[in-house]
Amino acid sequence: MIQPRLKPLRDAMLAATLMLLGGCATTGVGLAGGSLVVAEVALERADYATAASTYARVAAERHDNALAERALRIAFDNDQERTLVALATQWLKRAPKNETARRFLVVGLLELDDRLAAERELAILLATGYPSPAEGFTSLGQSLAQLRNDTGVAAVMARLAARYPEVPAAALAVAGLSLSAGDSRGALVATARALALRPGWRAARAIEARARVAGGDCDGGLRVSGSLAADAADGDRLLNAWLLSACDRGAEARAAFSDLLASRVARPEALAGLAGFDIDAHRYDEATMRLSELLASGRNGDRALYDLALIADRRGETQRATLLYARITAGGRAVPAQLRAYRLQLEHGNPLGAAHQLDEFLAGAAESRVEVTAGRAQILADQSRADDALALLARAGVAYPDRHDLRYARATVLERAGRIDAALAELRAVVRSRPADPVGLNALGYTLADHGRSLGEAEALIRSAYAVRPDSAAIRDSLGWVLHRRGRDAEALPCLQQAYRLESDPEIAAHLGEVQWALGDTTGAEATWRSALERVPGDARLLQALARRVGPAS
Repeated sequence: MIQPRLKPLRDAMLAATLMLLGGCATTGVGLAGGSLVVAEVALERADYATAASTYARVAAERHDNALAERALRIAFDNDQERTLVALATQWLKRAPKNETARRFLVVGLLELDDRLAAERELAILLATGYPSPAEGFTSLGQSLAQLRNDTGVAAVMARLAARYPEVPAAALAVAGLSLSAGDSRGALVATARALALRPGWRAARAIEARARVAGGDCDGGLRVSGSLAADAADGDRLLNAWLLSACDRGAEARAAFSDLLASRVARPEALAGLAGFDIDAHRYDEATMRLSELLASGRNGDRALYDLALIADRRGETQRATLLYARITAGGRAVPAQLRAYRLQLEHGNPLGAAHQLDEFLAGAAESRVEVTAGRAQILADQSRADDALALLARAGVAYPDRHDLRYARATVLERAGRIDAALAELRAVVRSRPADPVGLNALGYTLADHGRSLGEAEALIRSAYAVRPDSAAIRDSLGWVLHRRGRDAEALPCLQQAYRLESDPEIAAHLGEVQWALGDTTGAEATWRSALERVPGDARLLQALARRVGPAS
């Protein structure tokens, strides 16, 4: 399907078709017009690489920069990274100083995790594309933060910033990108450098506060955020309130959010924060009142809808929960909300409605197609429909050959279907293609550990991932789990506790309870499982843990 933003161009292509049928002034123009129609047909058929390459060929023949950019935009919008790199490289050979081509090339190289080549192109762009290095680092830090390969982006920018040791903005960009990539240690090193160059810089101090908390230094982080909040700026007070919440300082966090209710600017965030506390305490009516006001304010609407859906979900109001989840079509919660609605409909015998709901969502959010497909496949695997899931992933893999998250999803489906060797082979192939990517290292290490395979190798893989991404709850969980598998439960416990503090995920809760049980804390283990089950009713892993150790969950 052609996306709405492409409709004007499609109209132009139809006009070109009519001209071609009616006769053209020159053979060259006719052939070009025909090629562009071919490109549009390929685009409608989701053959994105062909569409982009055809546009690029016509652009080169015509020396038409607008068509060349159109080709790159198609490749970029549809996750064709290898095609994007190839086409941008060809354009730069014709026009070595073209900044548009170089910017697209940088994006493609970073998403493919070709760090050395990306650094080389970024260095040129930084030297030629901005009035000053400081403006360049500020702009790049904001734009590159949107890419999926956050670890690679942070690593490349850190190497680039090392060439500009006297530019505070370079250090700040690295700090923000490192924090986004789950590397609080790298973020703290970079903020220290930024503050040494520009003492008292509030932007750097805010990142320092977040990085300290992310790394487990709550006291240090709260000292920094508290000192910023003392100046009474709403943004700084909100940061302090959220960090208090993250550090399990519930009473102080509630007080901080309550104080912010009087602020017209900060009130929506404060309502969201207080509603979160109400939900955790099962005060669903109070939370609903706050969230309804938040929704009416027109701000944080996706947060309000998601939490309202969560309340309905926990209350067993499946139809209401499904409708609310399905209404979330934008923002960072859209994909998980849509997938939850899909799962609920499947579990309640409405496969046609489930499929229609996702199709409706993707009609207006084509950029989420790969993420939705990966999640949908894993849900189908949970429904004992592994063959359907693998077929879905195979079709998506043809359209999106460069999206390695589809391969992770395939490995997960294979693993859940009991095809462990095939799953491991898939993960090893990903790691070979992206050896520095902590996500792949962790996925392979965890799968080995979970099935008792090559535990020494598994631990080494997970530790390599942890060294790069120490703040990841998933990686800390994997480390705790492999230590448990190796009989080192005393070492495993703090890893799993830290992971659960970072993210109250049911799988982490299942693992934490197992280690507590192995260490003799059976009461603590049961409490962990039952508490997590209250947040995620019906979770199979928690129910299995309780049934195996305690008896069927009541």
